Amino acid sequence: MANELIDYVNYLIDSKKGDSGRLGYILSALQDGKSLYNSDKRYLDSLISTYLGSSKKKSGDQKSVEELKVELARVKERLEKFEKRGYKKPVGRKAVFFFVTSFFGWHAVITLLSAKSLLDIKDINPYLLPFYLLEKIIPTQYLDYVSQIGLSLPKIAVLSWGAMLMVWIILGFIYLVKFIRSRYNPGR
Repeated sequence: MANELIDYVNYLIDSKKGDSGRLGYILSALQDGKSLYNSDKRYLDSLISTYLGSSKKKSGDQKSVEELKVELARVKERLEKFEKRGYKKPVGRKAVFFFVTSFFGWHAVITLLSAKSLLDIKDINPYLLPFYLLEKIIPTQYLDYVSQIGLSLPKIAVLSWGAMLMVWIILGFIYLVKFIRSRYNPGR
């Protein structure tokens, strides 16, 4: 089998198929009797199947129809697991986080408008801004402690909204990097 692989690699190098440097390394490893890395094996197998076709492959390497069906069923099962795990859970978390961000955003926008004297919060229906109803629910000792720090509920709403917007930006960059990496490394 090693002599056959050496012949395949020599043919690929002579016909200028694939990366000649990597193929040279693979050829020297095969000639020295060293074992190849898995990535080199996959690379060589893909080149052989692409450029040499199944006629040059050893007939013992071909799989039967039953083995292919079993392998296909296994791949389909793994794909279903990835889809269930990969799509359903994060969508729910993202939807909740989006709702919370919108909720705090609504309060933050109203607060910022009232700070510019364009709007008076007291004139707005309290049910339209339920976050400010917390002042009536939270005991005054906690509100006094928060006000000593220099915060009020409107400021907390604005700060929370700003923090959530930053998290959205960071998440966006993370998913962008993952997407770009998946395009350059399809095996991941």
